[in-house]
Amino acid sequence: MLLPYASDFIPNRRPYMTLALIVVMFLLTLLVMENSRLHYAWAGSQMLSEYGIAPNRFQPFTLLTYSFFHDGYGHLLGNCFYLWVFGTAVEAAVGGWRYLALFLMGGIVGGLLQWLVCATMLNAESNAIVGASAGCAALVGLFAVRYYRSRLNFIGLPFRPHVVSVVGLFLAWEIGSALYYLLNGATANGIANWAHIGGFVFGLGVAYLLKLDTQGRSAYLAGDAARAMSASQPGTAIKRWELLLSREPNNTLAMNELAKAWALLGDTEQASLWFLQAIQIDLQRGKREQAALACGEMFSAGLRETEHKGKNLFLSAQQLFTLGSALEEMERFEQAGEALRFVMTKFPNVPEAEPAMVKVIQLYVERLNRHDEARVFLHLFYQRYPRSQWKGLVDGFQKKLDG
Repeated sequence: MLLPYASDFIPNRRPYMTLALIVVMFLLTLLVMENSRLHYAWAGSQMLSEYGIAPNRFQPFTLLTYSFFHDGYGHLLGNCFYLWVFGTAVEAAVGGWRYLALFLMGGIVGGLLQWLVCATMLNAESNAIVGASAGCAALVGLFAVRYYRSRLNFIGLPFRPHVVSVVGLFLAWEIGSALYYLLNGATANGIANWAHIGGFVFGLGVAYLLKLDTQGRSAYLAGDAARAMSASQPGTAIKRWELLLSREPNNTLAMNELAKAWALLGDTEQASLWFLQAIQIDLQRGKREQAALACGEMFSAGLRETEHKGKNLFLSAQQLFTLGSALEEMERFEQAGEALRFVMTKFPNVPEAEPAMVKVIQLYVERLNRHDEARVFLHLFYQRYPRSQWKGLVDGFQKKLDG
């Protein structure tokens, strides 16, 4: 049996649900083996018969329990390899609880198909069907759709086969073996081929229902674009980001990256356009911090406003003040100062101009050590707002500079 031990997927967080499944299966296998050792061999077999799927009788609850029991450590280890390689990636793609539900449903579908075939068309097997292989087969189907470019590492293979070829060989082997036993009227010798087929087909179908194929294409396009940017190929990156946005027109992260690529090419109009569009969408969604980061990157790139299709595009004074304040809270003081300074100079007559100037002075005095510019703005503040409610605070900044 070829065992996979790695794929191209690198987890960015700990796969808690996969680890929990492995621990539960190990503990139950340990319980079975210890029962056999401490009592009689039949004691462990009795547990497997009770919680496994019996071909000669139907017990619905065993469709859920059989996936967690194994008839030995070798059986468990083989399934754990598949669970770790494919499960961790699927868990990252769909989330822990949905991943658990899909694993269990794959086991139920596969187990039910195996029981139906055994009960109606194969000679009744004496041993109960146990093991996580149907659930793992479902994960293989989900993985193949989401990570369709991936290559796998197998113990004993000197090369890394593509996941599509692995899945094709897997399915051909399972169907061939299942049909062989079916045509010969024999048992499957303990191998639940129909459970594997049922679990895999379930995983494959659900993957498309969850649009994991779309998620995969988007992730690969983003990865291609990022690599192009790292290789100083902004033109190639732009094509990838534009293709991604044709699939996901409101993907603001892609818009920000596209803006950076246009900025590298020196097209300030396109760069500003995509930054502004991303910021507006994030603000509408209530993603204040994400919008603020995009605003900070836009100012860092030296972009302010642009004209597109005859219209002058930029953010309102209120939006800029909100974003500048958010950048200050995120301790991006340089970018915050740029945004707030733009408010007080571009929109001197709006209500936000006065608090924006106070914040700029404070940043220049306390955070950025830009004292000469702070003195200029202090003088301007006293001229513009002689009766300001923030006069006492500003006087404190003046004293710090004079001291």
